[in-house]
Amino acid sequence: MVKEQFKEYRGDLHKWYKRCVSNEEAVQSASPHVIDEDWWILCDRFSSDSFQKMSKINSDNRKKLEVNHVAGSKSFVRLRHDMRDSITSQEPGPVDLYRGTHCRQAMGSWVHPRASENWATIETLRS
Repeated sequence: MVKEQFKEYRGDLHKWYKRCVSNEEAVQSASPHVIDEDWWILCDRFSSDSFQKMSKINSDNRKKLEVNHVAGSKSFVRLRHDMRDSITSQEPGPVDLYRGTHCRQAMGSWVHPRASENWATIETLRS
């Protein structure tokens, strides 16, 4: 829970930074949730070439993603562990994991039509 709160806090600080037109403006308009010295360090990090490059790569990769999943920020390893059989402790296979992460369990609907097509292909190959 603390990890999730920190992740949201860090994201909020980056959103605050991105509202500014330039790094100099961002340095002058510090977030009220952090002390000035820490804000300056964050501004240096957010404006660094390595951070900008990583951010661009991640943004491009998210744009290429055709089908989202419903797992949130949970890792697939943790999901497999959480989805294991309560009696045998056997973890789900890749096919069951796909269904569990791309189908809304409560509603029984797929997150995207493409996910439904992928599932149909998987079932065809499986049979």
